[in-house]
Amino acid sequence: MSSTETIRRFLSSNTIIDTIAGQFFETLPLKLRYRAYYGKTFLHWLAFLKESQYWEKEKYYVYQFEQLKQLLAHAYRNVAYYRKLFDDYGFNPDKVQSIEDINILPYLTKETVRDRTEEFRANNIVQKDLLKATTSGSTGIPLTIYSTRESWEISEAFLCNLLDRIGYNAKRRIAFFSWRDICFGKNDLTYRQYGKKLIISPKIMTYDSIDQYYTMIRDFEPEYITGNKSVLLAFSRRIKENGVPPLSGLKAAFAYGETIYPWQRTLMEESLGTRLFSSYGMSEGVIFGGECEHSQHYHVYPQKGILEFIDNHENTFEIVGTNFTNYAMPFIRYRTMDAGVKGSGRCDKCNRNFQLIERIEGRLNEFLVNKEGKLLYTAIRRIDTDVFNNVKQFQFYQDEPGLAYLRIIRREPYSETDTRDIEEEIAKRFNIPESGIQIKLVFVEAIPSAASGKTLVTDQRLDMQEFI
Repeated sequence: MSSTETIRRFLSSNTIIDTIAGQFFETLPLKLRYRAYYGKTFLHWLAFLKESQYWEKEKYYVYQFEQLKQLLAHAYRNVAYYRKLFDDYGFNPDKVQSIEDINILPYLTKETVRDRTEEFRANNIVQKDLLKATTSGSTGIPLTIYSTRESWEISEAFLCNLLDRIGYNAKRRIAFFSWRDICFGKNDLTYRQYGKKLIISPKIMTYDSIDQYYTMIRDFEPEYITGNKSVLLAFSRRIKENGVPPLSGLKAAFAYGETIYPWQRTLMEESLGTRLFSSYGMSEGVIFGGECEHSQHYHVYPQKGILEFIDNHENTFEIVGTNFTNYAMPFIRYRTMDAGVKGSGRCDKCNRNFQLIERIEGRLNEFLVNKEGKLLYTAIRRIDTDVFNNVKQFQFYQDEPGLAYLRIIRREPYSETDTRDIEEEIAKRFNIPESGIQIKLVFVEAIPSAASGKTLVTDQRLDMQEFI
Protein backbone atom coordinates (compact mmCIF):
# COMPACT_ATOMS: atom_id res chain seq x y z
CA MET A 1 0.00 0.00 0.00
CA SER A 2 1.41 3.43 -0.99
CA SER A 3 1.93 6.21 1.54
CA THR A 4 -0.88 8.19 -0.10
CA GLU A 5 -3.32 5.30 0.24
CA THR A 6 -2.23 4.78 3.85
CA ILE A 7 -3.00 8.41 4.66
CA ARG A 8 -6.39 8.16 2.96
CA ARG A 9 -7.18 5.09 5.01
CA PHE A 10 -6.27 6.88 8.22
CA LEU A 11 -8.36 9.90 7.31
CA SER A 12 -11.48 7.78 6.76
CA SER A 13 -11.12 5.65 9.89
CA ASN A 14 -13.36 5.88 12.94
CA THR A 15 -10.77 5.00 15.57
CA ILE A 16 -8.34 6.93 17.75
CA ILE A 17 -5.79 6.60 14.97
CA ASP A 18 -7.84 9.16 13.06
CA THR A 19 -6.57 11.87 15.40
CA ILE A 20 -2.98 10.69 15.06
CA ALA A 21 -3.29 10.59 11.28
CA GLY A 22 -4.82 14.06 11.26
CA GLN A 23 -1.91 15.46 13.26
CA PHE A 24 0.56 13.79 10.91
CA PHE A 25 -1.41 15.08 7.93
CA GLU A 26 -0.95 18.64 9.20
CA THR A 27 2.85 18.32 8.99
CA LEU A 28 2.84 17.48 5.28
CA PRO A 29 3.53 20.01 2.50
CA LEU A 30 0.33 21.57 1.15
CA LYS A 31 0.53 19.88 -2.27
CA LEU A 32 1.01 16.43 -0.69
CA ARG A 33 -1.94 17.02 1.65
CA TYR A 34 -4.18 17.78 -1.31
CA ARG A 35 -2.91 14.79 -3.28
CA ALA A 36 -3.44 12.49 -0.28
CA TYR A 37 -6.97 13.62 0.51
CA TYR A 38 -8.28 14.49 -2.94
CA GLY A 39 -6.26 13.19 -5.89
CA LYS A 40 -4.77 14.07 -9.27
CA THR A 41 -8.05 15.32 -10.73
CA PHE A 42 -8.36 17.80 -7.89
CA LEU A 43 -4.81 19.08 -8.41
CA HIS A 44 -5.35 19.42 -12.16
CA TRP A 45 -8.51 21.47 -11.69
CA LEU A 46 -7.03 23.56 -8.90
CA ALA A 47 -4.24 24.63 -11.27
CA PHE A 48 -6.65 25.14 -14.17
CA LEU A 49 -9.01 27.36 -12.15
CA LYS A 50 -6.13 29.54 -11.02
CA GLU A 51 -4.79 29.86 -14.56
CA SER A 52 -8.18 30.60 -16.13
CA GLN A 53 -9.76 32.95 -13.61
CA TYR A 54 -8.80 36.10 -15.57
CA TRP A 55 -9.49 34.89 -19.11
CA GLU A 56 -11.15 37.24 -21.54
CA LYS A 57 -14.88 36.79 -22.08
CA GLU A 58 -14.38 35.44 -25.60
CA LYS A 59 -12.05 32.72 -24.36
CA TYR A 60 -14.64 31.57 -21.84
CA TYR A 61 -17.20 31.34 -24.63
CA VAL A 62 -14.91 29.14 -26.71
CA TYR A 63 -14.19 26.94 -23.70
CA GLN A 64 -17.87 26.60 -22.82
CA PHE A 65 -18.81 25.79 -26.40
CA GLU A 66 -16.25 22.97 -26.59
CA GLN A 67 -17.38 21.59 -23.23
CA LEU A 68 -21.03 21.82 -24.25
CA LYS A 69 -20.45 19.86 -27.48
CA GLN A 70 -18.72 17.08 -25.56
CA LEU A 71 -21.49 16.99 -22.96
CA LEU A 72 -24.27 16.86 -25.54
CA ALA A 73 -22.57 14.05 -27.48
CA HIS A 74 -22.08 12.07 -24.27
CA ALA A 75 -25.69 12.64 -23.18
CA TYR A 76 -27.07 11.43 -26.50
CA ARG A 77 -24.91 8.29 -26.58
CA ASN A 78 -25.18 7.27 -22.94
CA VAL A 79 -28.21 8.82 -21.21
CA ALA A 80 -31.64 7.39 -22.07
CA TYR A 81 -33.59 10.52 -21.18
CA TYR A 82 -31.57 12.79 -23.47
CA ARG A 83 -31.49 10.30 -26.35
CA LYS A 84 -35.29 10.35 -26.49
CA LEU A 85 -35.52 14.09 -25.84
CA PHE A 86 -33.06 14.99 -28.61
CA ASP A 87 -34.85 12.70 -31.06
CA ASP A 88 -38.25 14.14 -30.15
CA TYR A 89 -37.00 17.69 -30.80
CA GLY A 90 -34.98 16.82 -33.89
CA PHE A 91 -31.86 18.01 -32.08
CA ASN A 92 -28.54 16.69 -33.44
CA PRO A 93 -25.66 17.36 -31.01
CA ASP A 94 -23.12 16.89 -33.82
CA LYS A 95 -24.57 19.88 -35.67
CA VAL A 96 -24.51 22.39 -32.81
CA GLN A 97 -22.94 25.65 -34.04
CA SER A 98 -23.24 27.83 -30.93
CA ILE A 99 -24.15 27.70 -27.25
CA GLU A 100 -27.46 29.34 -28.08
CA ASP A 101 -28.50 26.31 -30.15
CA ILE A 102 -29.54 24.49 -26.97
CA ASN A 103 -32.36 27.02 -26.53
CA ILE A 104 -34.48 24.71 -28.67
CA LEU A 105 -34.46 22.21 -25.79
CA PRO A 106 -37.00 22.53 -22.95
CA TYR A 107 -36.00 23.43 -19.43
CA LEU A 108 -35.41 20.48 -17.12
CA THR A 109 -37.47 20.46 -13.91
CA LYS A 110 -36.89 18.84 -10.56
CA GLU A 111 -40.09 16.85 -10.95
CA THR A 112 -38.79 15.25 -14.15
CA VAL A 113 -35.52 14.26 -12.51
CA ARG A 114 -37.33 12.87 -9.48
CA ASP A 115 -39.83 10.86 -11.50
CA ARG A 116 -37.33 9.46 -14.02
CA THR A 117 -34.10 9.29 -12.02
CA GLU A 118 -32.68 6.12 -13.58
CA GLU A 119 -33.15 7.52 -17.08
CA PHE A 120 -30.65 10.26 -16.23
CA ARG A 121 -27.89 7.89 -15.11
CA ALA A 122 -25.18 7.42 -17.76
CA ASN A 123 -24.94 3.78 -18.85
CA ASN A 124 -21.21 3.97 -19.67
CA ILE A 125 -20.21 4.40 -16.02
CA VAL A 126 -20.08 1.17 -14.03
CA GLN A 127 -22.16 0.87 -10.87
CA LYS A 128 -19.18 0.54 -8.52
CA ASP A 129 -17.81 3.92 -9.66
CA LEU A 130 -21.02 5.79 -8.86
CA LEU A 131 -21.54 7.90 -5.76
CA LYS A 132 -25.17 8.22 -4.71
CA ALA A 133 -26.62 11.06 -2.66
CA THR A 134 -30.12 12.18 -1.78
CA THR A 135 -30.98 15.85 -1.46
CA SER A 136 -32.92 17.09 1.55
CA GLY A 137 -35.81 18.30 -0.57
CA SER A 138 -35.64 21.88 0.70
CA THR A 139 -37.74 22.88 -2.33
CA GLY A 140 -40.26 20.17 -1.44
CA ILE A 141 -38.82 17.81 -4.08
CA PRO A 142 -36.10 15.43 -2.78
CA LEU A 143 -33.82 14.05 -5.49
CA THR A 144 -31.35 11.20 -5.92
CA ILE A 145 -28.11 12.43 -7.47
CA TYR A 146 -25.42 10.22 -9.03
CA SER A 147 -21.84 11.39 -9.40
CA THR A 148 -18.29 9.99 -9.44
CA ARG A 149 -15.14 10.42 -7.41
CA GLU A 150 -13.76 12.54 -10.24
CA SER A 151 -16.68 14.96 -10.22
CA TRP A 152 -16.40 15.21 -6.43
CA GLU A 153 -12.73 16.15 -6.69
CA ILE A 154 -13.59 18.79 -9.28
CA SER A 155 -16.23 20.31 -6.97
CA GLU A 156 -13.71 20.45 -4.13
CA ALA A 157 -11.25 22.24 -6.42
CA PHE A 158 -13.86 24.92 -7.12
CA LEU A 159 -14.43 25.37 -3.39
CA CYS A 160 -10.71 25.65 -2.65
CA ASN A 161 -10.29 28.19 -5.44
CA LEU A 162 -13.14 30.22 -3.98
CA LEU A 163 -11.64 30.12 -0.48
CA ASP A 164 -8.33 31.27 -1.92
CA ARG A 165 -10.01 34.61 -2.62
CA ILE A 166 -10.21 35.26 1.10
CA GLY A 167 -6.70 33.99 1.80
CA TYR A 168 -7.58 30.56 3.17
CA ASN A 169 -5.62 27.38 2.54
CA ALA A 170 -4.94 24.22 4.56
CA LYS A 171 -2.06 25.86 6.43
CA ARG A 172 -4.33 28.45 8.06
CA ARG A 173 -5.94 28.09 11.46
CA ILE A 174 -9.65 27.38 11.05
CA ALA A 175 -12.63 26.47 13.20
CA PHE A 176 -15.49 24.86 11.38
CA PHE A 177 -18.83 23.34 12.21
CA SER A 178 -19.15 20.05 10.35
CA TRP A 179 -22.05 17.57 10.10
CA ARG A 180 -19.80 14.84 8.73
CA ASP A 181 -19.65 11.84 11.07
CA ILE A 182 -16.21 11.02 9.72
CA CYS A 183 -14.88 13.77 11.94
CA PHE A 184 -16.23 12.29 15.12
CA GLY A 185 -16.65 8.53 14.72
CA LYS A 186 -19.48 6.76 16.49
CA ASN A 187 -18.87 8.05 19.99
CA ASP A 188 -20.25 11.11 21.73
CA LEU A 189 -17.45 13.51 20.78
CA THR A 190 -18.78 16.88 19.69
CA TYR A 191 -15.43 18.37 18.70
CA ARG A 192 -11.96 17.41 17.56
CA GLN A 193 -8.78 19.43 17.35
CA TYR A 194 -5.65 18.59 15.46
CA GLY A 195 -2.96 20.84 14.08
CA LYS A 196 -4.52 24.05 12.85
CA LYS A 197 -8.06 22.70 12.67
CA LEU A 198 -10.83 22.77 15.27
CA ILE A 199 -13.83 20.73 14.08
CA ILE A 200 -17.11 21.04 15.97
CA SER A 201 -20.25 18.98 15.46
CA PRO A 202 -23.37 21.19 15.38
CA LYS A 203 -25.61 18.27 16.36
CA ILE A 204 -25.73 19.66 19.90
CA MET A 205 -26.60 23.36 19.79
CA THR A 206 -28.04 24.17 23.19
CA TYR A 207 -27.30 27.48 24.90
CA ASP A 208 -24.76 25.77 27.17
CA SER A 209 -22.99 24.00 24.31
CA ILE A 210 -22.81 27.18 22.21
CA ASP A 211 -21.30 29.01 25.18
CA GLN A 212 -18.67 26.28 25.47
CA TYR A 213 -17.98 26.42 21.73
CA TYR A 214 -17.47 30.18 21.98
CA THR A 215 -14.86 29.75 24.71
CA MET A 216 -13.20 26.91 22.83
CA ILE A 217 -13.01 28.86 19.56
CA ARG A 218 -11.85 32.03 21.30
CA ASP A 219 -8.99 30.17 22.98
CA PHE A 220 -8.10 28.38 19.72
CA GLU A 221 -7.63 31.78 18.01
CA PRO A 222 -8.56 30.78 14.45
CA GLU A 223 -8.01 32.98 11.43
CA TYR A 224 -11.16 31.64 9.75
CA ILE A 225 -14.49 30.18 10.81
CA THR A 226 -16.95 28.34 8.59
CA GLY A 227 -20.20 26.40 8.74
CA ASN A 228 -23.75 26.11 7.50
CA LYS A 229 -25.53 29.46 7.64
CA SER A 230 -28.12 28.31 10.18
CA VAL A 231 -25.40 27.11 12.54
CA LEU A 232 -23.27 30.26 12.26
CA LEU A 233 -26.41 32.35 12.73
CA ALA A 234 -27.36 30.54 15.95
CA PHE A 235 -23.77 30.85 17.17
CA SER A 236 -23.68 34.59 16.35
CA ARG A 237 -27.05 35.29 17.92
CA ARG A 238 -25.91 33.68 21.18
CA ILE A 239 -22.79 35.87 21.17
CA LYS A 240 -25.00 38.94 20.83
CA GLU A 241 -27.39 37.77 23.55
CA ASN A 242 -24.53 37.18 25.99
CA GLY A 243 -22.97 40.56 25.27
CA VAL A 244 -19.51 39.02 24.94
CA PRO A 245 -16.83 40.46 22.63
CA PRO A 246 -16.61 39.33 18.99
CA LEU A 247 -13.97 36.74 18.18
CA SER A 248 -10.63 38.47 17.76
CA GLY A 249 -8.12 37.77 15.02
CA LEU A 250 -10.60 36.44 12.47
CA LYS A 251 -9.76 37.33 8.87
CA ALA A 252 -13.04 36.06 7.45
CA ALA A 253 -16.10 33.90 8.09
CA PHE A 254 -17.52 31.63 5.40
CA ALA A 255 -21.13 30.47 5.37
CA TYR A 256 -22.73 28.01 2.98
CA GLY A 257 -25.90 26.01 2.39
CA GLU A 258 -28.63 28.66 2.51
CA THR A 259 -29.48 32.15 1.33
CA ILE A 260 -28.10 34.88 3.59
CA TYR A 261 -30.45 37.81 4.15
CA PRO A 262 -29.19 41.32 4.98
CA TRP A 263 -30.19 41.26 8.64
CA GLN A 264 -28.51 37.87 9.07
CA ARG A 265 -25.29 39.14 7.51
CA THR A 266 -25.27 42.16 9.80
CA LEU A 267 -25.82 40.03 12.89
CA MET A 268 -23.09 37.53 11.99
CA GLU A 269 -20.51 40.13 11.00
CA GLU A 270 -21.08 42.14 14.18
CA SER A 271 -20.92 39.06 16.44
CA LEU A 272 -17.97 37.41 14.71
CA GLY A 273 -16.08 40.64 14.18
CA THR A 274 -15.19 40.05 10.53
CA ARG A 275 -16.45 40.07 6.94
CA LEU A 276 -18.82 37.25 6.05
CA PHE A 277 -18.44 35.48 2.69
CA SER A 278 -20.80 32.96 1.17
CA SER A 279 -21.02 30.60 -1.78
CA TYR A 280 -23.86 29.74 -4.11
CA GLY A 281 -24.43 26.17 -5.25
CA MET A 282 -26.72 23.19 -4.88
CA SER A 283 -26.55 19.41 -4.50
CA GLU A 284 -27.26 18.96 -8.21
CA GLY A 285 -23.99 20.79 -8.91
CA VAL A 286 -25.20 22.69 -11.98
CA ILE A 287 -23.98 26.12 -10.84
CA PHE A 288 -21.29 27.25 -8.43
CA GLY A 289 -20.14 30.69 -7.45
CA GLY A 290 -19.21 32.83 -4.52
CA GLU A 291 -18.93 36.40 -3.35
CA CYS A 292 -16.18 38.62 -4.67
CA GLU A 293 -13.47 39.57 -2.20
CA HIS A 294 -14.30 43.21 -2.96
CA SER A 295 -18.10 43.11 -2.90
CA GLN A 296 -21.10 40.97 -2.01
CA HIS A 297 -21.90 40.14 -5.63
CA TYR A 298 -21.73 36.46 -6.56
CA HIS A 299 -19.28 35.50 -9.32
CA VAL A 300 -20.54 32.36 -11.09
CA TYR A 301 -17.77 30.13 -12.47
CA PRO A 302 -18.03 29.85 -16.28
CA GLN A 303 -15.69 26.82 -16.07
CA LYS A 304 -18.41 24.92 -14.19
CA GLY A 305 -21.18 25.26 -16.73
CA ILE A 306 -23.60 27.54 -18.54
CA LEU A 307 -25.75 29.98 -16.59
CA GLU A 308 -29.14 31.14 -17.87
CA PHE A 309 -31.95 33.22 -16.39
CA ILE A 310 -35.72 33.05 -16.67
CA ASP A 311 -37.36 36.45 -16.19
CA ASN A 312 -39.93 36.30 -13.38
CA HIS A 313 -40.87 39.84 -12.38
CA GLU A 314 -39.42 43.09 -11.05
CA ASN A 315 -35.88 42.29 -12.24
CA THR A 316 -35.93 38.93 -10.43
CA PHE A 317 -34.84 35.89 -12.41
CA GLU A 318 -34.95 32.16 -11.90
CA ILE A 319 -31.48 30.61 -12.22
CA VAL A 320 -30.96 27.87 -14.80
CA GLY A 321 -27.79 25.83 -15.25
CA THR A 322 -26.07 23.27 -17.49
CA ASN A 323 -23.26 21.42 -15.72
CA PHE A 324 -20.04 20.33 -17.50
CA THR A 325 -18.44 18.36 -14.68
CA ASN A 326 -20.72 15.42 -13.83
CA TYR A 327 -21.07 13.00 -16.72
CA ALA A 328 -22.62 10.35 -14.46
CA MET A 329 -25.87 12.33 -14.34
CA PRO A 330 -25.92 15.30 -16.72
CA PHE A 331 -28.21 18.25 -16.08
CA ILE A 332 -28.95 20.32 -19.19
CA ARG A 333 -30.96 23.56 -18.86
CA TYR A 334 -31.94 22.68 -15.29
CA ARG A 335 -34.33 24.95 -13.41
CA THR A 336 -32.90 25.43 -9.91
CA MET A 337 -35.99 27.17 -8.49
CA ASP A 338 -33.59 29.76 -7.04
CA ALA A 339 -34.35 33.42 -7.61
CA GLY A 340 -31.72 36.09 -8.05
CA VAL A 341 -31.02 39.58 -9.35
CA LYS A 342 -28.67 39.68 -12.34
CA GLY A 343 -25.53 41.73 -12.23
CA SER A 344 -24.39 43.61 -15.31
CA GLY A 345 -21.03 43.63 -17.07
CA ARG A 346 -17.77 42.46 -15.58
CA CYS A 347 -16.60 43.11 -12.04
CA ASP A 348 -14.43 46.23 -12.24
CA LYS A 349 -13.02 45.53 -8.79
CA CYS A 350 -11.47 42.10 -9.33
CA ASN A 351 -11.48 42.08 -13.18
CA ARG A 352 -12.91 38.56 -13.50
CA ASN A 353 -15.14 38.05 -16.53
CA PHE A 354 -17.60 35.91 -14.60
CA GLN A 355 -21.38 36.21 -14.85
CA LEU A 356 -22.51 38.28 -11.88
CA ILE A 357 -25.50 37.72 -9.62
CA GLU A 358 -26.11 40.86 -7.63
CA ARG A 359 -27.87 38.92 -4.90
CA ILE A 360 -29.68 35.65 -4.30
CA GLU A 361 -33.27 36.31 -3.31
CA GLY A 362 -33.81 32.72 -2.16
CA ARG A 363 -35.68 29.65 -3.28
CA LEU A 364 -38.85 30.28 -5.23
CA ASN A 365 -40.68 28.19 -2.64
CA GLU A 366 -39.66 30.82 -0.05
CA PHE A 367 -41.77 33.42 -1.86
CA LEU A 368 -45.39 34.06 -0.97
CA VAL A 369 -48.21 34.07 -3.52
CA ASN A 370 -50.97 36.68 -3.42
CA LYS A 371 -54.63 36.11 -4.34
CA GLU A 372 -53.92 37.02 -7.96
CA GLY A 373 -51.22 34.38 -8.25
CA LYS A 374 -48.32 36.85 -8.24
CA LEU A 375 -45.11 36.18 -6.34
CA LEU A 376 -44.13 38.48 -3.49
CA TYR A 377 -40.45 38.93 -2.70
CA THR A 378 -38.88 36.47 -0.27
CA ALA A 379 -40.77 36.88 2.97
CA ILE A 380 -37.86 37.26 5.33
CA ARG A 381 -36.12 39.91 3.23
CA ARG A 382 -38.93 42.40 3.81
CA ILE A 383 -38.98 42.31 7.59
CA ASP A 384 -37.17 44.38 10.20
CA THR A 385 -36.23 41.58 12.58
CA ASP A 386 -35.87 43.88 15.59
CA VAL A 387 -39.56 43.22 16.20
CA PHE A 388 -38.66 39.55 16.83
CA ASN A 389 -36.45 40.16 19.87
CA ASN A 390 -38.82 38.16 22.07
CA VAL A 391 -39.41 35.42 19.51
CA LYS A 392 -37.47 32.18 19.72
CA GLN A 393 -38.29 31.07 16.18
CA PHE A 394 -40.67 31.97 13.35
CA GLN A 395 -41.70 30.63 9.95
CA PHE A 396 -44.13 31.53 7.19
CA TYR A 397 -46.61 28.86 6.09
CA GLN A 398 -48.82 28.97 2.99
CA ASP A 399 -51.12 26.44 1.35
CA GLU A 400 -53.51 28.73 -0.55
CA PRO A 401 -52.93 31.90 -2.63
CA GLY A 402 -53.62 35.15 -0.85
CA LEU A 403 -53.34 33.76 2.68
CA ALA A 404 -50.24 32.93 4.72
CA TYR A 405 -49.57 32.20 8.37
CA LEU A 406 -46.65 33.42 10.43
CA ARG A 407 -45.84 30.70 12.94
CA ILE A 408 -44.23 32.05 16.09
CA ILE A 409 -42.58 30.35 19.05
CA ARG A 410 -42.65 32.87 21.90
CA ARG A 411 -40.12 33.29 24.65
CA GLU A 412 -40.03 35.38 27.79
CA PRO A 413 -40.90 38.22 28.06
CA TYR A 414 -43.17 38.11 24.97
CA SER A 415 -46.30 40.28 25.38
CA GLU A 416 -49.21 41.76 23.47
CA THR A 417 -46.94 44.68 22.60
CA ASP A 418 -44.72 42.28 20.61
CA THR A 419 -47.77 40.96 18.75
CA ARG A 420 -48.88 44.48 17.87
CA ASP A 421 -45.36 45.47 16.71
CA ILE A 422 -45.05 42.35 14.52
CA GLU A 423 -48.49 42.89 12.96
CA GLU A 424 -47.64 46.51 12.18
CA GLU A 425 -44.30 45.52 10.66
CA ILE A 426 -45.90 42.83 8.51
CA ALA A 427 -48.62 45.19 7.29
CA LYS A 428 -46.06 47.86 6.40
CA ARG A 429 -43.51 45.63 4.68
CA PHE A 430 -46.03 43.65 2.64
CA ASN A 431 -48.15 46.71 1.86
CA ILE A 432 -51.26 44.99 3.17
CA PRO A 433 -54.02 45.00 1.90
CA GLU A 434 -52.84 46.47 -1.45
CA SER A 435 -50.43 43.55 -2.03
CA GLY A 436 -53.32 41.10 -2.18
CA ILE A 437 -52.20 38.86 0.68
CA GLN A 438 -53.36 38.38 4.26
CA ILE A 439 -50.88 37.19 6.89
CA LYS A 440 -52.15 35.80 10.19
CA LEU A 441 -50.06 35.20 13.30
CA VAL A 442 -50.21 31.72 14.83
CA PHE A 443 -48.48 30.79 18.09
CA VAL A 444 -47.01 27.29 18.18
CA GLU A 445 -44.89 25.20 20.53
CA ALA A 446 -42.61 23.79 17.82
CA ILE A 447 -41.74 24.28 14.15
CA PRO A 448 -40.83 21.10 12.28
CA SER A 449 -37.44 20.86 10.55
CA ALA A 450 -36.82 19.63 7.02
CA ALA A 451 -35.14 16.27 6.44
CA SER A 452 -31.75 18.02 6.31
CA GLY A 453 -32.19 19.35 9.85
CA LYS A 454 -32.70 22.90 8.56
CA THR A 455 -35.70 25.00 9.52
CA LEU A 456 -37.21 26.49 6.38
CA VAL A 457 -37.86 30.23 6.28
CA THR A 458 -41.11 29.53 4.45
CA ASP A 459 -43.01 26.26 4.48
CA GLN A 460 -44.54 26.76 1.02
CA ARG A 461 -47.10 24.06 0.15
CA LEU A 462 -48.26 25.58 -3.14
CA ASP A 463 -46.92 24.23 -6.43
CA MET A 464 -44.75 27.20 -7.36
CA GLN A 465 -44.39 26.03 -10.96
CA GLU A 466 -48.01 27.12 -11.46
CA PHE A 467 -47.18 30.71 -10.57
CA ILE A 468 -43.85 31.21 -12.36
